[in-house]
Amino acid sequence: MRYILAVVAVAILGAGIGLYVVTLPDPVPVSPPAPLSDAQLEALPADREGQVLIYGAYGFTGQGISRLAEDYEITPVLAGRNESKLRPLAEELGFDYVVLSLENNHDNLVKVLSHFEIVLHIAGPYTYTAKPMLDAVVEAGTHYVDLTGENHVIQAQLDRDEEFRRANIMVMPAVGYDVVPTDCLNVFVAQQIDKPSHLQVILDSSYKDVEGAQASRGTMKSALEMLGRPLLERRGGKMVPMTPKVIHRKEDGRDQTLIQIPWADMMTSYVSTGIPNIEVFQLQAGEIPGWLPRLAQSDFGRRVLAWLIDSYLPEGPPPNAQEQRQTRITSTVRNESGEEATAELITPEAYLLTFHSTLLIAKRVLEGEWSPGFQTPGKVYGADLVLEVPGVSRSPM
Repeated sequence: MRYILAVVAVAILGAGIGLYVVTLPDPVPVSPPAPLSDAQLEALPADREGQVLIYGAYGFTGQGISRLAEDYEITPVLAGRNESKLRPLAEELGFDYVVLSLENNHDNLVKVLSHFEIVLHIAGPYTYTAKPMLDAVVEAGTHYVDLTGENHVIQAQLDRDEEFRRANIMVMPAVGYDVVPTDCLNVFVAQQIDKPSHLQVILDSSYKDVEGAQASRGTMKSALEMLGRPLLERRGGKMVPMTPKVIHRKEDGRDQTLIQIPWADMMTSYVSTGIPNIEVFQLQAGEIPGWLPRLAQSDFGRRVLAWLIDSYLPEGPPPNAQEQRQTRITSTVRNESGEEATAELITPEAYLLTFHSTLLIAKRVLEGEWSPGFQTPGKVYGADLVLEVPGVSRSPM
């Protein structure tokens, strides 16, 4: 989160635009799309077994997943609302595609999803896109994974657990960098001591940094949605208001500053491990203007920031970032008896890990490895799942 905000701040400051001159129209209500034609439906797979739909395929992350899919023996159908972006990608990769919006389009979504065993939902911010897709997968009987890091979205999915069980589908949010590596590492350290009561996670996204590396537009806009909501932490098993802590420390002779962030592990790793007290910190990377979080608290402010992100920032990090950048995650657990265990995970660049982890989980589902209801990566697939991602290593400390 800290890293994402820094990039947003740079974009705003670098744009050289006074915020008072930016005017954006209110959203225009969308009429229901026309029903899909028989020809469009007949072009979809006749047998849903083994079939994967990637929704949001033409975004930065969606493209990365789509391009890697065949390495996992997955031949997806690509989907999204913008045919001018979707069709060239599908033709380049040799995949079928279907143009499909989420807004006010439940019947068409159900008809399409009924042709697929699983949907990889890659279109955020999930504040707006998760519910219509989830409503449709319940009716269609289609498994669902997404990349959300938005705690309120994950909570809303957890609240529907019984509904998903009755539909006999698995719903697993946050199958990317947020939270597969952290969730798996947290499960691993939780197994090292008896009855862990506290979990602390430290993220160092610049462990091996690359110039120009930054979050994608979609990630930054999801972060804006999180900033517009109360900041919460996991304490005593409950999500409670958080005043972010700042920790100053020395490591390897270097001064470091850690800032507490509302990472999704406070939701997912509570489900995976049952640990009632969870804190997540990000190693600070640069200063952030104090006005930025305040601006993001208003609807208008978030719309302004989203417009600046779309207008002035690149789609995502450059290719050399995926090849060279590494992150480090350190997780520490302790119990009421004073026992403690720590382990670290070194991972490739966050988006590259996300491409692999999403497809790893999709492949597991297609092979019959899934559990009905709301699920988390570490709970269903165990601590070692993340080690299947190329370039990941784990070390007890």
